[in-house]
Amino acid sequence: MALRPTTPPLNALRAFEAAARLGSFARAADELSVTAGAVSQQVANLEASLGMALFDRNGPKLTLRDAGRAYLPTLRRALDEIEAATLDLVTHGTGERKLVIGALHTIASAWLIPRLNRFQNEYPDIRPVIETLALNFATPDRSPELGSRLLDVGLYFGNGTWPGLKSDKILDEIQVVVAKPGYVAPDRKDDLTALIADHPRLVHTTRPKAWHDWGLAHGVAITGAPGPGFEHFFMLIEAAKAGMGLALLPRVLIEGPLAEGGLEIVCDATLQSDGAYYLITPENRTDRPEARAFRDWVLREAAMGSGALGSP
Repeated sequence: MALRPTTPPLNALRAFEAAARLGSFARAADELSVTAGAVSQQVANLEASLGMALFDRNGPKLTLRDAGRAYLPTLRRALDEIEAATLDLVTHGTGERKLVIGALHTIASAWLIPRLNRFQNEYPDIRPVIETLALNFATPDRSPELGSRLLDVGLYFGNGTWPGLKSDKILDEIQVVVAKPGYVAPDRKDDLTALIADHPRLVHTTRPKAWHDWGLAHGVAITGAPGPGFEHFFMLIEAAKAGMGLALLPRVLIEGPLAEGGLEIVCDATLQSDGAYYLITPENRTDRPEARAFRDWVLREAAMGSGALGSP
């Protein structure tokens, strides 16, 4: 007896998924490097085995029926996981304690990587693999864009509530006003209104209201056109270091440039963000020993504060 007697053949499932995603047998055939007739036959066989139609066929145009719409999301996730598992095996092989860590670009480069040697010293048998996460602005909760990747843990920013993920708060985000050392005259540092009026305001384009929130918190009117905009904090950091203007940046992301003299804080007025940085763990990975070890280590590092970056 077959182990999974109701599971259709993989080729039929791939044909249905491609046709549903692309909206036609012809385009699915191009992607799968077969003929349109072969895709159509595979889908017809799948429908016959299921005992229900998945598409309405109107000439070359395909429209998903209710059954097809219900079937597609779970099937797509399963195919994505097969792809990810295969890529993971081919890329990394077996026989090692690997930990895949997803992180937003700047928190990875500014906070995690300078400390990662301490994790390696404490857990020399665990091999960390760092991948980039991106904020998902298409959803109200800005949930992580995990896609089909098999991440064990992640460092992410937001409200800490995302479906399918366990969250541990690690860092608040306190934003400070910074610039290239010497960019702001000493007599302008205590006059917030003059400070803002006399210098370009560099803008994080995914947080366009940050300067106005800062102004409201300190009774400063934010007027005039904003300065250049940048999509990522690492870009904003480099622009401020280059003397392009004032930047409102999370303190946790700029400890390196502050210590090295590439940036200076130009006033005491700060802004605490609504969100914070969290360690996230997919619910199906929380029992992995490597994930538990990393969680314990990250929580200890966060509790230590920002000092001694990179020391063993």
